[in-house]
Amino acid sequence: MNYTIVGLFPSQENIKEVTAGIEKSGIKDQDFIIYRTDQENAPEVKKNFWDRLFKTSKTAVKIAPDHLITSVSVKNAEEFKNVTKSFEDNKVVKIYEFKDMTIDEAKDLNYIKKIVEMRAKSHIYGMPEFSVSGTLMNEL
Repeated sequence: MNYTIVGLFPSQENIKEVTAGIEKSGIKDQDFIIYRTDQENAPEVKKNFWDRLFKTSKTAVKIAPDHLITSVSVKNAEEFKNVTKSFEDNKVVKIYEFKDMTIDEAKDLNYIKKIVEMRAKSHIYGMPEFSVSGTLMNEL
């Protein structure tokens, strides 16, 4: 069994707790990746293009903190269970499981995003169409 588990967390504020939880579940440093925004190079405020160009406005819109994304390589069912429990304890928003993805493949965040996007689209397109008539709703 070789899986890569990707967890999406609401913000980067709980990065220490997520890291500690993963390490506590027995995963080595080389078997997980935490993708985070470099706070020194991240834009703190977003300004209108023309305002930045002509430096006319002092108003800015605050950018919301980025989500925290974590990839963990697991090799057996026990590690899988421990990591998913750790994610759930740290208020994970969504967990994705990728069979036979190596940690080297998971290093590319854009690759992870593409696969997650394709998987989400396949779930949407795979849903059956249904309709509910107004008379049926009145009967309930």
